[in-house]
Amino acid sequence: MASFFNEMKNSVIVRRGLIIIILSLTIFSCKESNTEFEVVIKTDADTDSLSMYPSFVSKKLLDSTYTMLFKGQVQNGVVNIKGSKPSHPIMFDIFANNFGMSDKFFIDNGSTDLYVSFVNKDKKVIIPNDKKSKTQKEYEILKKQGLDSIDSLWWKADSTKERRKIGVIRDTLIVGFLKDNPDSYVPMWLFANYFSSRSNRYSKLYDESTYLFSDEIKKTELFKNFKSSLKAAKKFSLKNKELSLKNTELENVRFKLSNLNNSKYILLDFWYSNCSPCLREMPKYIPIYEEYKDLGFEIVSISVDKTSKIEDWKKLIIDKEFTWIHYLDENGIETKKLNIYSFPTTFLINNEGEIIEKGITSVKLENFLSVKLD
Repeated sequence: MASFFNEMKNSVIVRRGLIIIILSLTIFSCKESNTEFEVVIKTDADTDSLSMYPSFVSKKLLDSTYTMLFKGQVQNGVVNIKGSKPSHPIMFDIFANNFGMSDKFFIDNGSTDLYVSFVNKDKKVIIPNDKKSKTQKEYEILKKQGLDSIDSLWWKADSTKERRKIGVIRDTLIVGFLKDNPDSYVPMWLFANYFSSRSNRYSKLYDESTYLFSDEIKKTELFKNFKSSLKAAKKFSLKNKELSLKNTELENVRFKLSNLNNSKYILLDFWYSNCSPCLREMPKYIPIYEEYKDLGFEIVSISVDKTSKIEDWKKLIIDKEFTWIHYLDENGIETKKLNIYSFPTTFLINNEGEIIEKGITSVKLENFLSVKLD
C-alpha cells in the first residue's frame, strides 16, 4: 500500500513539473511574439504624443513586411512604444508636433530606454550604455569620427553649392566606415536617408560602394530597394513625363517638356512659396532669365503649395517679379510621383528632354548659358 501511495505521489510531482514547464514555455513564447522590442522614451516636450519613424527615408525603400511608423501618448513625460521583432536593425527619429525631429538612433531587438530633449535646440537622443544596441554603438562611433561635426556644418551652410561639397565629405566618411564595417547597418540606413533627402538623385559614390556590404545586408529588402532605386535614378528622364498642373489662373494644364520645343535649354524648378532656400535662390534667376530668354532659355517653376497657400503663391510671383512660366502642383501630388521631396530641386534640361544637371546653382547656370547661348 505504501509503495502505491509513493508511486501516486511521484506521478503527481512529475505531472506538476510538466505543467510548470509547459506554462513557462507558453508564457515565454507569448512574451517573445508580442513584445519583441520596446522603446521607453522620456521627454521634456510639452506635447500629447510622440511619433517614431525613419525620418527622410523614402517609403518605397522600406521593408513592407513590418510597421515603420509608431505613435505613443505622453503620460507624465514618458512614452512607451512596443513592436514586433524587425528582421534587421532600424534607424529611427522621434517627432514631436511644434518641436520637430530628434537626432537619429538605432534599435535592434530587446528594450531601449532613452531621453530626448526638445527644449534644447540640438534635440539629442541620450541612451544609457547598458541599453544601447550594437548598431547604436556603431552609429555613435561614426558620429565621433566626424559625422556629427559634418552634419552641423551642412545645416549652417548658406548655399546649395556649399551643402553639396559638405555632402561629398560626409558620404566619403560613411563609405570609409563601411569598408571597415561591412556588416554594419549604419551605412545602409544613412545611404537610404541621404539618397531620399536629395530627392533620389543618383550618386556614383553610393552606386560604386554597394558591393562593400555584407551578404546578410544584401539579402534585405532595404538594400534591394535601395539598389534598384539607384539604378532607376541613373536612368531617370523627364523626356516623356506629363504632369497634371494648374496655371496662375488656376486652369487645369497638361504639361510636357515637348510643349517647349522652341527652347534650347530649360530650367525646371520645384519649389513652394514658404521655402526659404527657394526664395534665396530664385531672385538670382531674374537677371539670367532677362539676358537669355530670347536666346533659347526658359524657366518653368512648379510650386507644390498646399491649397490654403495658393493666394500666397500667386502674390509672391507678382511681388518678386518672377516673370517666367509658373505652374501649381496643388499639394505636391505630381511632384511626389517624381520622388521629389526636398526643395528647391532643379533640373537643367536640353530640348531633347535630357537632364544636363540636377541641382545646378545659379552661378553655374549663368556660366553654362554664357558658353552655350552667347
